[in-house]
Amino acid sequence: MKIFSRLRSMFTCVICFYLCPLSAQENVWKYTISQDLSSKPLVYWEKEFKPRTSICFTGTYIGANGEVSATSVPSTLQTIGKKNEIRWFPLITFRSEVAGKKVLASPELRNILIRNLELYLDNHSFYSGIHLDFEGIGPEYSTHYKELLLELQPVLKKKGKLLTLAVFPTEGFDPKLSGFHSAIYKENLADEVVLMAYDLHSPKTSPGPVTEIGWAKRNMEHLLKTYKPEQIWLGLPLYGYYWKKDLKRPKLLTQSSDKNFALQLGKEKEGIYLIHTDKGEGSLILDLKLWEEYAKNIKLKGLAFWRSGF
Repeated sequence: MKIFSRLRSMFTCVICFYLCPLSAQENVWKYTISQDLSSKPLVYWEKEFKPRTSICFTGTYIGANGEVSATSVPSTLQTIGKKNEIRWFPLITFRSEVAGKKVLASPELRNILIRNLELYLDNHSFYSGIHLDFEGIGPEYSTHYKELLLELQPVLKKKGKLLTLAVFPTEGFDPKLSGFHSAIYKENLADEVVLMAYDLHSPKTSPGPVTEIGWAKRNMEHLLKTYKPEQIWLGLPLYGYYWKKDLKRPKLLTQSSDKNFALQLGKEKEGIYLIHTDKGEGSLILDLKLWEEYAKNIKLKGLAFWRSGF
C-alpha cells in the first residue's frame, strides 16, 4: 500500500507540474536597440529567443503630423522567433518633444496617429502589439496622453493586438518626468505596463544606486492599486554607474563588461552590488534571485530588462 501511495503522490506532483501556470520569472521582456537586430549574429538571437520571451525593439518614431516611421525586423529573426512563439513589440516614441506635444494636444492629429498605427500593424501582422515609451513631456500633457490611450486601446483590441506602456516610477523620481504618466496610475489604460524601476540615480543626479528593491516595491504598490499583477512587468537595469571622484560624469557599467569589477569591489545588498572605493562609488545588479522571488510572490507578469546586450 505504501508503494501505491508513493506512486500516487509522484503522479499527482507530475500532473500539478504540467497543469500549474509557469512562475513569473519564467516570463521575460527584453528591450533591444534596432541596430542589434541586424548587427548581432544569429547565434546570439537563438540564445535570446527562448519560449515565453517578449522582444521590444527601438527604432519606430511618431512625427509632428502623426506619421509613423519604423525599422524592420530581419526575416531570419522573424522565422527563428516564430518557432519559439516570441512576442514582438516595437518601442514607439515621438521624434521630438515638440512633435509629442503637438500630436497629443490635437484631437485631429491623435486620430491620424491612430489610423497610421492601424496601417502600421496591418503591414507587420506578426507583431503582438505596440509599446509606447513617451518621455520628456510635461505633466500638463498627462490628460491628453490619457485621451490618446482611451481612443487607441479599443482600436487595437479589435485587431487582436496589445497596447503596452513604459511607465516611470511615481515615488522618489523627478515629478517633471513622472507627472506625464500620472494618469496611467489612476486608470487601467493598457493591456500590460512595464514599471521602469531604474535611474533612481543617473548622470543627472547625485551619486547613488541605479535602483533599490524597496523603492521598486513602493512604486509597484501604486501600480497594483489599478492594474492586475499579471498586467505588470518589473523593469530592471542590466547597467549601473560608477562615479569616479575626479570626473563629472559617471562611467556606464554593464553586466557583460563590468561584472568582475563589481564582484571584486562591490558588496551585495538587497539585490544589487554597491561599490564603494577610495576613488568613487557605483552599483550594478548581478544576482536576480531576490527580484525574481519578489515578482513570483506577488504574481507579476515577469521581469523586463533594459537592455539585451548589456
